[in-house]
Amino acid sequence: MAQANASAEPLPPNKVAPGDDSGAPTSSRFRYQDEIAAAHCLLMARHGRVASVVCEWHADFAVEYVDGEWVLNSVKHHEGQAWSLAKLFEDGGLALLFDTWIKLDRSVKVVLCTNAALSDSASPISAKLIGQLCGDHPGDSFLQVEPTDQICAAGAWAVLKAATKQKLDNVVGVEEVPSTREWLRADGLPQGMVEAIRSFLGVLRIKRFPSRDHIRDHVIRQYVQPLLQDLGRDISVADACYDRLLNVVHQASRDNDGRPLDPFEWLAASGPPSAEDKLDERVRRRTIAPEQVLECLAVAHTSGAPLLPAGRRPPPAPGGRTLTRKLCEAKVGDDDQRQAQQLRDLWHDSWPKMATGFPQDLEVEYALEQDILNFVRSLKLQLVGADHFGTRLMAALNEGLGVHRLKGRLALPLHDHHVVGFAYELSDRCYFTFLDPGEAS
Repeated sequence: MAQANASAEPLPPNKVAPGDDSGAPTSSRFRYQDEIAAAHCLLMARHGRVASVVCEWHADFAVEYVDGEWVLNSVKHHEGQAWSLAKLFEDGGLALLFDTWIKLDRSVKVVLCTNAALSDSASPISAKLIGQLCGDHPGDSFLQVEPTDQICAAGAWAVLKAATKQKLDNVVGVEEVPSTREWLRADGLPQGMVEAIRSFLGVLRIKRFPSRDHIRDHVIRQYVQPLLQDLGRDISVADACYDRLLNVVHQASRDNDGRPLDPFEWLAASGPPSAEDKLDERVRRRTIAPEQVLECLAVAHTSGAPLLPAGRRPPPAPGGRTLTRKLCEAKVGDDDQRQAQQLRDLWHDSWPKMATGFPQDLEVEYALEQDILNFVRSLKLQLVGADHFGTRLMAALNEGLGVHRLKGRLALPLHDHHVVGFAYELSDRCYFTFLDPGEAS
């Protein structure tokens, strides 16, 4: 069995090519796998710990954390009898996860995501015991209790049994695997195998998920809807958002390694790419980033967009003196000035509640700014030379500007009054005045 390299720092999974990369061409048949990968992708939008999800890389998908930690996830759906210990390692994929963990110098954590039941029959120990050792529980450590030598010996024999039926490149086989009655004894195991299994169980987590008939509803209710609520979005679009995310996962899992990410860069290259460049491109093709998840959760304006997302009247916003001065210069009355300031207050109070904190917010705000300025310019041309120009411009702005006037579909649930409030904010930033362009010097 391969040993961890103590003399060199282990390479992260995205710098090591997987031994068997046959999963990508067939993954379109495994919607269950995509559903569970999608649930993990949502972690990128929930908090800042997860940096990316890489599909079909060393396992069904790998999760990269911002601190450099990697977790390999294997997904197994099973209908039928509960898995015994031997079947948990063979059909449940723990033997293959162990082999990959060894290949990666034991530098990653591993997760089995499954709906399968685990047998409580001792053969010689029960699969249910492994589930209890490595199942879901609070705390930083995956392992609840220290596994005994007998548990580790049984796990080692289960790996070797699986190796007689599967290709495990990093596991040293034996001439003969004894009957399960003898698996509690370490006699005959390769040197270091018991301790390797002990370490492996220390980084293994078994996550339980519903069956394929219920997994979609589970992910939407448990993950998508709460996340949309946290982002101030309309949860009625949860199904549509989830379908977009599933498509992103599906595309990242497909076998597109023969297609360059940037055809122009490939065409302009003066020589063949290095092996490192090829590996990097394969990883990038299969990587899902936080921005992609956010785009999937983006929804257009609906009639249900909350006017007061904070649930109260907006407090006075800082600034606003420039807007007051511009309205006074245009001879706009006090009542109209107060309304303009109230709408500006609404924008300042609502935007932080609706924004997501991702770079896409800047794109939304910039596009909104350009659409508003174009609309104001058109109004000014229509009203040029009119009496009480400033008041007429303000009235036309309040009555005509809204989400329906914008060119693109907004990625945030804005109300018409929010858009008008942002217009007054732009005036306060000196982007436009309320003076007749025919009279302004």
